[in-house]
Amino acid sequence: MIEYIVIAILQGLVEWLPISSSGQVLIASINYLGIPPEQAYSLSIWVHLGTTIAVIVKMRVEFIQIIKTIVPGRFEIKDNHVKKRNWLIFATFGTAITAIPLYLFFKFIIIEGFDATQGDIITLVISGFLIITGIVLLIFKKKFGNKTIDSISDRELIKDSSISGLIQGIAILPGISRSGFTISTLIFEKYTQEQSLKLSFLMSVPVALASIGMDIIFGEGSVFGTIDIFTILIITAVSFIVGYFSMELLLKIAQKINFSYFCIFYGVLSFVIIVPFIFFG
Repeated sequence: MIEYIVIAILQGLVEWLPISSSGQVLIASINYLGIPPEQAYSLSIWVHLGTTIAVIVKMRVEFIQIIKTIVPGRFEIKDNHVKKRNWLIFATFGTAITAIPLYLFFKFIIIEGFDATQGDIITLVISGFLIITGIVLLIFKKKFGNKTIDSISDRELIKDSSISGLIQGIAILPGISRSGFTISTLIFEKYTQEQSLKLSFLMSVPVALASIGMDIIFGEGSVFGTIDIFTILIITAVSFIVGYFSMELLLKIAQKINFSYFCIFYGVLSFVIIVPFIFFG
């Protein structure tokens, strides 16, 4: 039980950071806990349930607004509620296009030879671009990142959400940071840092739930059949609690620091965490 609680704490701490939580969970599960690769991959998917519930609780107002738009005529619906719903729809479709084939490819072809280092290196490249972006903004004192979901046209919404979803789908591969990739994409699409974080959180929910569903459907080696329900409930509760408070902290940081410093901070953070894993993990 203790080892699974450790994994849940790890998930809650790193889910929102620009590193791959599933990759680090996989590494810890295989190398330090001796869990077989296929079961470790399934575990890396299931621990997202707790952090997904944390997003739903934290953003419950947004999700209630989205649900209300599905039943027209019953509730007062504002334009930005519809925009949030449409963003989620297009982003989820985009994610499915890239995520489903990559999930099947990884699960049935390359899982035995898995090495999260490749994904970590790709994440570091993206983080490097973020650091460069922040430095350029500081040097030239440019304003950057002023878009919000309320300020964009329907055409921009379709384009930006679809691209963000396609990029998010790549992160089904362990070692590729979902939050790092989606937040970076939204930043490069010129959304504010707070809006980038919130949209990334919003997009994570249907993807995480769909990943768990696919793990059950293609469930050979799934922890759902190998770990008792009580243990699953415990690790879900732990990842929820840790994930909720770490998300709250990151949002407060985003609200208080300049956009260029946020880019540098977020990019450097990935190097500080990932590089030791590459060389000493």
